[in-house]
Amino acid sequence: MPCTPKKTVGEIARAGNYYCIGLKANQPKLLKQAQQCQHTQVPLSFYQALDTSHGRVVQQRVQIFEAPVEFSHDWVGLAAFVLVERSGVRDGKPFSRQAWFITNQVIDAQQAALMIQAHRGSTENKLHWVKDVVQGEDGSSFRAPNPATLMALLRSWAVSLFRKAGHASITKAIRRFQHNLPKLLSLL
Repeated sequence: MPCTPKKTVGEIARAGNYYCIGLKANQPKLLKQAQQCQHTQVPLSFYQALDTSHGRVVQQRVQIFEAPVEFSHDWVGLAAFVLVERSGVRDGKPFSRQAWFITNQVIDAQQAALMIQAHRGSTENKLHWVKDVVQGEDGSSFRAPNPATLMALLRSWAVSLFRKAGHASITKAIRRFQHNLPKLLSLL
């Protein structure tokens, strides 16, 4: 049975868990509805913060909007849309970005901001970025499901192995062990 976002959301909700999932253009009807809420509703909650760390100036605005009930049938438990807007100057260049999320609970905008930031720091930056950029997963030549799944598993296993051994930088760990199989096997 193929995995779809709607089925995944349903499984999460039916298991009694909460979700906060990025909403992208591959769900155009839901994204359009979220954007429409921004123009027709007063936010349930609003949060604003300024980040001046790492030589950047980033203004972040987070708003929570109530999701229309008719979408909760296809998207089990859908309760709210979260809008995160970031703008400012990074590396001397101005930027402006908007990201949408769906959630099955109405939460405070500041709580949503902290949760999304924690996810970016722990999962996006420490796993997805490593797999995509360092390990080149998106450029993999494996297309058949079984070999692609096996390689994804091996990449994740390698990241976990290096992290467990205390390596914060996966790039440095790969360089350190790439020509020393006995040393690599000693991590097992």
